[in-house]
Amino acid sequence: MLINQWCNIFRWEKATRLFLRTLEFLWQEGHTLHRTLEEAQAETLRILDLYVDFVENDLAVPVLAGAKPESEKFPGAVDTYSIEALMPDGQALQAGTSHLLGQHFAEAFDIRYLDEDNTEKRPWGTSWGVTTRLMGALIMTHGDDKGMFMPPRVAPYQAVIVPILFGKNDEAVLTKCRETRTQLGAYRVHLDDRTTQTAGWKYNEHEMRGAPVRVEIGPKDVAKEQCVLVPRDGSGKRFVPLASLPGELGKLLDEVQAGMLKRAREFVATHTSSADSIDEFKAALGAKPGYVRVHWCRSQECENALIDATRTTPRNMPATDQGKPGKCIVCGKPTDTVIYYARTY
Repeated sequence: MLINQWCNIFRWEKATRLFLRTLEFLWQEGHTLHRTLEEAQAETLRILDLYVDFVENDLAVPVLAGAKPESEKFPGAVDTYSIEALMPDGQALQAGTSHLLGQHFAEAFDIRYLDEDNTEKRPWGTSWGVTTRLMGALIMTHGDDKGMFMPPRVAPYQAVIVPILFGKNDEAVLTKCRETRTQLGAYRVHLDDRTTQTAGWKYNEHEMRGAPVRVEIGPKDVAKEQCVLVPRDGSGKRFVPLASLPGELGKLLDEVQAGMLKRAREFVATHTSSADSIDEFKAALGAKPGYVRVHWCRSQECENALIDATRTTPRNMPATDQGKPGKCIVCGKPTDTVIYYARTY
């Protein structure tokens, strides 16, 4: 049984933050029931991978994916997995979760199914979800002093055509702009043909709104059968023949998308440290706020001690980091469990 829904949620929050923690939010959540534990576990990890793929490849926000420690599990879950995003202020943002519920909820609500051997059995459950918090992650990850910067794959307008009007040959310019909009029908394109605002004013507005690419067309461009592509990432103008514009715009949008993810990953890499002692942990966090990677013996006592000493919280344990021998950062016992800590919202 596979159930997916989108709905608005109200919940009590003592302190709200726009997008990140609001009294009302929109979320997507799933609830599934499976015949075996193995099928439920596979579904839990499949959804986690789906979230990673969407957030990284569409939103261009790199995430840390892994299992939560016992103290951070969803109440009633056997295992909880999360994706964590690191924001420009060095704080972590839990961007999505996927839970293996085992048979706990099937037992609590007396859920049964008739198996192929004609006997009633309890199913194994999962639950998972993301919310409009992803919008906060996108805005904070890519925004700058000019405003928003939307990844091309999710931008409402992938390109904005801005006519350069001087009072002469304006109709010819506008006609060419309309033809260009039609020519770019495979993309999400907006023609800003307002005559109440100057071209410079439009440039600033669409940069603030985060349009990935601006297409400029003026009288000289009409005469030369060309246009000027200006990417939002500041990599410089490109003069492109109108005949080859669709292909060139597609290449540029791919470059912008890849560049946004690359820059975000570089930020995470430079704001991730490792520590073998609490003093090293504090020094690393003080020098460059972000993730701190540590070895942990999996005891609640050591986790509590580290939280109290550093005022951070455990984020998750990525599968690719496990199995590397070390010593618990608190008690010094040998362990091969690696966990990431950070300050969070």
